[in-house]
Amino acid sequence: MRPAAFLVALPLAAQPMLPGRIYRVEVPRPQVGAAYTSDAALAAALAGIQGARDRVRAFTYHVTEEGRPQVLLAISSPARIARLDALQAANARLADPRGLDPAARQALLADHPAFVWLGFSVHGNEAAGTEAALAVAWHFAACQDPEVLAQLDATVLLLDVTQNPDGRARHLQAVAEATQGLNPPDPQDAQNAPRWPSGRFNHRLFDLNRDWAWQTQGETRAKVAQFLAWNPQVLADFHEMKPENNYFFPPGMDPVHQALPPAFGGGWQKAFGTALGEAFDRAGWRHFSREVFDLFYPSYGDSWSCFQGAVGMTYECPNPGGLAYLRKDGELLTLDSRVRRHVTAALATVSLAAARRKDLLQDWVRARLDRAAKGDRAGAFLLAPGPDPGRARALVDLLRRNGIEVLRTTAAVDTAGLEPVLPGARGPAPAGSWLVPLDQPRGALAAALLERRAAFGPKPSYDATAWSLPLTFHVPAWHAPVRPRVGTAPLAAVAPESVPAAAYGYAVLSNQEGRDRVLAALLLEGFRGAALPAPAQAAGRALPAGTVVFPFGRNDRARLEARIRDLAAQAPGCVAALDAGGAEAGPDPGSPRALALRAPRVAVVMDAPADPTAVGAVLHTLREAGLPFTQLRASRLGNADLRRYTHLVLADDNALGRGWQAVLGPAGTARLRAFSAEGGVLVAFQGGSAFASKAGLADAGISFLARRDEEARLKEKDPKREAPAPPAEARLVPWGAREDQALQETIPGALLEAEVDPTHPLAWGLNATEGAVLDTSDPILELSPSGESPLRYGEGDLALSGLLPEALASRLRRTAYAVRERKGRGAVILFAGDPVHRGCAPFTGRAFLNALFFGAYAAMDDDE
Repeated sequence: MRPAAFLVALPLAAQPMLPGRIYRVEVPRPQVGAAYTSDAALAAALAGIQGARDRVRAFTYHVTEEGRPQVLLAISSPARIARLDALQAANARLADPRGLDPAARQALLADHPAFVWLGFSVHGNEAAGTEAALAVAWHFAACQDPEVLAQLDATVLLLDVTQNPDGRARHLQAVAEATQGLNPPDPQDAQNAPRWPSGRFNHRLFDLNRDWAWQTQGETRAKVAQFLAWNPQVLADFHEMKPENNYFFPPGMDPVHQALPPAFGGGWQKAFGTALGEAFDRAGWRHFSREVFDLFYPSYGDSWSCFQGAVGMTYECPNPGGLAYLRKDGELLTLDSRVRRHVTAALATVSLAAARRKDLLQDWVRARLDRAAKGDRAGAFLLAPGPDPGRARALVDLLRRNGIEVLRTTAAVDTAGLEPVLPGARGPAPAGSWLVPLDQPRGALAAALLERRAAFGPKPSYDATAWSLPLTFHVPAWHAPVRPRVGTAPLAAVAPESVPAAAYGYAVLSNQEGRDRVLAALLLEGFRGAALPAPAQAAGRALPAGTVVFPFGRNDRARLEARIRDLAAQAPGCVAALDAGGAEAGPDPGSPRALALRAPRVAVVMDAPADPTAVGAVLHTLREAGLPFTQLRASRLGNADLRRYTHLVLADDNALGRGWQAVLGPAGTARLRAFSAEGGVLVAFQGGSAFASKAGLADAGISFLARRDEEARLKEKDPKREAPAPPAEARLVPWGAREDQALQETIPGALLEAEVDPTHPLAWGLNATEGAVLDTSDPILELSPSGESPLRYGEGDLALSGLLPEALASRLRRTAYAVRERKGRGAVILFAGDPVHRGCAPFTGRAFLNALFFGAYAAMDDDE
């Protein structure tokens, strides 16, 4: 049999990128399209492009965990580049036009360029983006065509060449290892089947495209700082998606968040979409819009930049991952063809921004002026320190990193008549609280992040429908429809805290931000402490349950005092001095019921089938807390020495537990059972919890919201069971409405109210009897018949924020969010959801860390 022949498109290096254009020969053309560009070749290509000094300036704005640079190229006409700093300053002034008189404003706008940000490869395995960035950068650095020169003079282009260098390098390595010289364009070829965790994620296994608002990662924080420094009017984020799709560009689907200015949430999206559609039609490439990718969830690159006032857009190119892929429709999809699509989209974007520069700038400034003109009527949000001022400060710091103005109040504010965002928030808000006025330029983003509920239509968002920061941080907050009349002052830096001298020892309070870092440091350094099993009162100071006391009698006094001084300065409010070993109320520090602590030794199970982002969020949480961890490969769980660890974390598998069941098998399951029986604590969530329940590692039962998943579970439990026919109403659903019908069986990320048992070790320090937990459908975790369910859903209206159909709410009532069961000398702790979701869930994240600090001891009898 003769081998099948296949064609590979000629790379850009061999075909003129834009036939008929004239390019400066002194600017070396990067070799893109035939193969992925290595890190070294990328650096060399950028150096060559930077040689066009009259048009290009380069900024290395961050160095990644693995030592790779993130580079932002500013490209414009020679006259603009010569005045780049002044133009940047003028753009910042226009971004906040308050106090700028109309004449001065128009003078700035008269000859001002549009700033256009083009971001590439935020997912490292969407690697054609960086290749396109090189081609686009070279085009504008070298092209002599009059039309291109005019576009350069009308714009300042900001090219974020590689948003995720470490993930991209991981992807390139995988493709290189799978390339054997004669790889056919087979969809099943190893080039197109990435191994765990794939290059999509950064070094720390985070999805950077969902991190724009939360900014848990260094790459994101540095990028956002650049965005806020440049204030672009347009942001185009270049992505890739499934290879059988066609190219996507805006407008996207509903919903569009109601806080977005109509021109930027809709009108300009359509204008750019039309321009891209015309360019793609000329090239003969298929494309689509409106069916996916909304502008609702505020932490995507497109939506976040829209909330910042720019025209934020996502472009998606079909992508197999490897170099060639034969689609079902017969089209040969190559790296070269993907690069060409991205290049065409970028050039069409720049062309329209240049052609409509004046309209774009006028709309951009007008949206800011319209918001400022509302003044006090725009309203405000009020945040109070509450019982955990450090947590409230962390929320304020996050707002400020997003460019949002926050002021301190100089007097108390009566909250009567204001809408509480956090249920049960009690006023008045004391002097020193925080005020977030909404008439500021970034008021739309402030409102989106702080409001309790966002309005949406009948269809849910592409992502979560709830994210309210006061709920996820559990910080008292109120919405004022009219800005409260109270004096304000700029924020001042928090002064380092000095802890007074103590006669007996020091207490690390369980309910304060920074507690985990202080506890981890002390325990890892060998200091001895014990946790109070109930609230106490000592020397007039309230000590909440879970407070850990480090007495001088069990520690080296001088060494402990020195270490406490250092740690208290890093975590204000966390440490209290104790002068006596007795309490006026509650248990004494020396109570036999106090739980002696030791540093947890944590292993996190990684590799397939674990969800990489779930593992990444766990590792991030441990890293932030200062707790060392072992990454244990799932394939080795069956023969690993688990006695080395006190805790084992089993994250979601995105398969309702079936992935863990297949990989671990009977041998791995038996090892986990022995681990908890011998004193270890198994902590699982989502698919990990489903697996633990189905495998008999825990007694708490599970079920699933989706009818097909639930029927499969019941069939697995009883192979002889005959699945009932779907109900008549399900069988009568029109074909075109079946997708919408399926959505009625899922929770697309809602914040639900959970009842909290504050006496339970999992809930120590949560400062709540009710709190918000994120639910994303499965599994439903039953109340434990043999253990405790310290976080559970009640009988009332569960939805604090987001979409929750009543049919699903009725299934969740009187079920658990978290359970703990004693197993032998250890315990199994299950979470129905992800308590450390995307590294930005402080309320439930504390419950997860409680499982590590206190879970093992909560499993023991008092005399143990």
